[in-house]
Parts: sequence; C-alpha cells; structure tokens
Amino acid sequence: MSDTKVHILVVDDQPANLLLILRVLEEKFKVTCVESGQAALDSMEHDTPDLVLMDVRMPGMDGYECCRQIKDNFSFSQVPVIFLSANTSIEDKIKGYEAGGADYLTKPCDIQEVVAKIEHNLVLQDEFKGKLKNANDFATLAMSNSGELGVVLQFMEGSFECEDQDALAKLILSTFESYQLNACVQLRGSQATINACVGRAVAPLEISLMTEVIGGEKIMEFGRRVLCTSNNMSLIIKNLPEDEMLSGRLKDHIVSILNGATARMNNLNMAFDKEQQVVNRIKQTLEDIEQTLSNIEKLADKKHKDTSEVLGQLNQDINESFSRLALSEEQENHFLELLKKSADELFKIAGEDSELKSQFEAISSKLFGIISSKES
Repeated sequence: MSDTKVHILVVDDQPANLLLILRVLEEKFKVTCVESGQAALDSMEHDTPDLVLMDVRMPGMDGYECCRQIKDNFSFSQVPVIFLSANTSIEDKIKGYEAGGADYLTKPCDIQEVVAKIEHNLVLQDEFKGKLKNANDFATLAMSNSGELGVVLQFMEGSFECEDQDALAKLILSTFESYQLNACVQLRGSQATINACVGRAVAPLEISLMTEVIGGEKIMEFGRRVLCTSNNMSLIIKNLPEDEMLSGRLKDHIVSILNGATARMNNLNMAFDKEQQVVNRIKQTLEDIEQTLSNIEKLADKKHKDTSEVLGQLNQDINESFSRLALSEEQENHFLELLKKSADELFKIAGEDSELKSQFEAISSKLFGIISSKES
C-alpha cells in the first residue's frame, strides 16, 4: 500500500447509513459515497477505488447485479467488493459469492468489524497484486476464480438430483473434467462399492489405494497427485497443475466437492437402508404367511382324514344296524341319502380350507414378485 489514503467506495440507498459509515471511515480512508448501483459504476469509470462496500437491497440495480457488472469490467474487475446486508441466509451468501463478492457482512454489524474486514481484504488484495505481473493476469485470474467456483456450485446443485451411486460417480468425474483434472473415484454405499474413472477401467493399484486409506488421513499428496478420502468415498487426482496458486485453489475446490459428494452418499445410504428395512419386514411377513399356509394345509389334511374316518365308521354302523331295525328298502335308501348329503356338506367345508390356502398362495406369490423386482 502507498502512503496516500486507501480509497473506499460506499454504495447504499439510505443517506443515514452513508453518513454513519463516512464518519467512521473518513479519518483513515478516502471515502466516496453514492446512493445507487448505477452511480457506483459511473463513479468507478472516473475514479477506481481500492475497495467497495456494497449494500445488497437497493431500488433498480441491486448490489449483486452491480457487483457482477464490476467484475465484468476489465478496468476494475480486480477491485474487491464487500457486501453489507440484513439477509443472513446461506442462499444470500452464495448469491454474493456467485456475483464475485470478496466478503459478506450482515447488518447490523459492528463498525470495528467493518474496518477489520476492509483492512483484511486490502492485505489480501496487495498479496494478490504482488503475484500478478500485469493487467491481463488480473483479468485471467478473476475469470478463473469465478468459473472455478461456478463448477463447484453446479456440482452441489446437480448432486441433489443424483438418485443412485452410478449417477453421482458420473457427476463427480465430469466435474473434475471441467477442471481438466484426471480423476478416479470410489463410492462405498450400503448396496455396493463402485470404482469409476473416465475412459478406462480403474487400475487395481488405484482401487487398493482408495480402499486402504479408509479411516486414515483425509488428504495425502504425492507430487502432482492427491488422494482424498471420507467415510464413504475416496478420490484420486493424478495431474494437479504445477502452478502453486492454481493448484492451491483447485485443492480447495476438490475438498468442497468431496464434502458435497460425501453428504449426498450419506443421504443415498440412509434411503437404501430404510428401504431395505421395509423389504426385510415384508420378507419376514411372507415367511410368516408361508408358515401359516403350511399349518393350514396340515390342519386341512387332518380334518379331511378325521372326517373320512368318522363318516366311514358311521356308514358301517348304520349298515350293520339296518338288519336289526327292520326298515323297508325305501326307508333305508332315504336314510342313506340323508347320510350322503351330510357327508358331501362336510367335505365341502373341508375343501374351503384348500381354497383359502390357494388364495393365500396367490397373494404370497405377488409379494415375492414385488420384492424380486426391487432387489434386481
């Protein structure tokens, strides 16, 4: 930093807020205050500040859109933007990062915290400038940072749509392809373990490495290679760039993607385990039904056998008694007809057990079919 005062541009549509910030900052910094996003862009065209304090909610052009236009302008795309907002949700902070913001403070905020954030970002900006040789480097790195973060955000959004391990593995690999990184991944799910790589089979040594690091260090580096692991996945990157700054940024993105993929794997595993519990309960129910059917069949057989024996004995006793009863032939035939009718009714009742068993078997067969289709 030079001996001249650092120039801070403050953007807020509320004059009272501008006055408060001006009074606090003007002793230490050169401060310019404007009341709209368009006024901020116009001001920066004539006098580029060292840092912008940007309110989010403003009529017309909001702070996010103003920041995007700042980052799209080559002349001052490197100027850090700190957002000031009463919105505290993670979604709003993500919008700030997507727009290109360097930091995000929530209102009401301690004014000393604002000063500390300004000084911290100015130090980072000085370090940033020291590593770049010319204005073209500024533009290239700004675009790279935005694009790299966009890839991470796209992965996070896409991961929620992955319904199984195969889809998640494909998304992980395609994400690293966007960074021009050669990756292979192992996903360890409740249902199966998947090893995947782009354009080729995963080498046995790679599988061994990804398996053996379970429970060890989260990140291990071997020259331009890095091995990352979590409780349910491992990842090998084989071609980190030699540029230390780029490599450092990519390693941060790799960890973010690893954490997002791990969270999605946890969700998939929980869903599979829950479904498997339901399947197991259905299987147990089917086993109970089969046991019941077996018991019904045994009882039906016994009832049928006992009924036949009783009726046979009754028929024999009656025939033996006819000679002693001195019944006419017509009376004997009538009596036998009544006996036969009663026997037929008894056998019909016994047969209903078999029909009930057949109905149970049909239901059981359908349930087994459902289970088989879910497991295949």
